[in-house]
Amino acid sequence: MDCQASGNPKTGEASARCGVKVGNEITNASAGVFASTPGTGGPVTKGVYGAVNSNGHGLSLQHGHVEHFGSTTTAAAQVNLHQNQNSSLNATGFHSHNRSHEQFGGGLNLQTSAGHQAAMGVTRVPKFDMTTVQAQGTANLYTSPSGNANLNATGNATHHFSGPFRGKTDYGGGVNFRYNF
Repeated sequence: MDCQASGNPKTGEASARCGVKVGNEITNASAGVFASTPGTGGPVTKGVYGAVNSNGHGLSLQHGHVEHFGSTTTAAAQVNLHQNQNSSLNATGFHSHNRSHEQFGGGLNLQTSAGHQAAMGVTRVPKFDMTTVQAQGTANLYTSPSGNANLNATGNATHHFSGPFRGKTDYGGGVNFRYNF
């Protein structure tokens, strides 16, 4: 059994997950329970999850419940399109359903051994006639020879093609420095 917990004492954000995993690094299955809250006094989401993975391909199912708000069930899949020692390209898809609406989407993500990442995806929420395209990227600017220090630049953009935010585009970016002691 593997259990993990994390939290932020400043915001009250917390999460815990316990589960079992059988198999090896190439082919495995996992299942467990989780609980999380977005902050102090926030609602707690409790749920179960399961996943199977083989050679970079995977299927997962998660069901979470927030008391007085309802439940959400999400099914997701990942297919590895390309893999070598320098890079990995994956296609993803998901479908999520709760009592008020459903949403689905998919995308592509690329990761390199140099620490660069890029992702692009589309999400559709039929109830609100909303279609959104997202793109994000991370560029590794510096990694120390020991690997303890890392400097990354990030950027993202979201464009709404339909729905209540039709035509709106949001951009963001930042710089992240991490040092492992």
